[in-house]
Amino acid sequence: MTLASIFFGFGADHAKNQRWLIIYSLNFFICAIAAALYLAMIFKQGYTTVNGNPQYLTRYLTWAFSTPLTIVLLGYLGSTSIPIVASMVGADVYMIVTGFVATISAKPVSNIWYLVSCGAYLGLAYLLLKQYRQQAEAHYPRSKKVFYRLLTVHLVIWTAYPVVWMLARTGFGVISSPTESACYTLLDIAAKVGFGFLALNSLKQLEQSEPTSQPSQARVFSR
Repeated sequence: MTLASIFFGFGADHAKNQRWLIIYSLNFFICAIAAALYLAMIFKQGYTTVNGNPQYLTRYLTWAFSTPLTIVLLGYLGSTSIPIVASMVGADVYMIVTGFVATISAKPVSNIWYLVSCGAYLGLAYLLLKQYRQQAEAHYPRSKKVFYRLLTVHLVIWTAYPVVWMLARTGFGVISSPTESACYTLLDIAAKVGFGFLALNSLKQLEQSEPTSQPSQARVFSR
C-alpha cells in the first residue's frame, strides 16, 4: 500500500493534465489510507475481541474513508451526475456502518445487521449497474467495454467482502481468524492498488477512443 501510494503520488506530481492529476490523487489517498490501517495493525491498534471473535475494528474506519473515494473515482471517470455520486457514497457509508454494527453485535442480532448491510450494498450495486452505467455510456458511447470492465472488476471484488464476513467467525465460522485477515488483505490490495491501476488504464482508453467527448477539466462531475 505504501509503495502504491508513492507511485500514485509521484504520478500526481507529474500529471500531464488535470484529469490525470485527479485520478492519481484519488488513488494516492485511497492507498495512503489503507497503508495507515496496516501500520495500525502492526502496532495492534484497534485490535480487540468482540463476542469471542478477534477483530481489527480499524478496518471499518479505514473503509469508511477509502471506499467513498473509490466511488468518487468511478464517478469522475464516468462523468456521473453529482446526485448519483452522492447517493452511491451514502449507500456505501451506510453499508460500512451497518457492517461495523453487525461485527460488534452478538448473534442473532449480528445476522440482522449483516442483512441490512447487504441490502445497502445491493442498493449501491443497482445504482452502479443502472444509473452510473447509463450516464457513463451516454457520455462515452464508444467506450462501453471500458465501463463494463470497471464495473465487473469493482463488483466482483466488493462482493467478496461480505462473503468473507459470512465465512469467518462473524458468520458460519468456516475459516479461521488468520485466514479471514489474509482474505481481507488480499481483497484490499485488489480493491485499492489493482483497481487504481485499472482506473489509470481506463482513463487512457477513454482519451484514446473519445478525445472529443472528454468533460471539461474544470469540472469533476456532470450536472
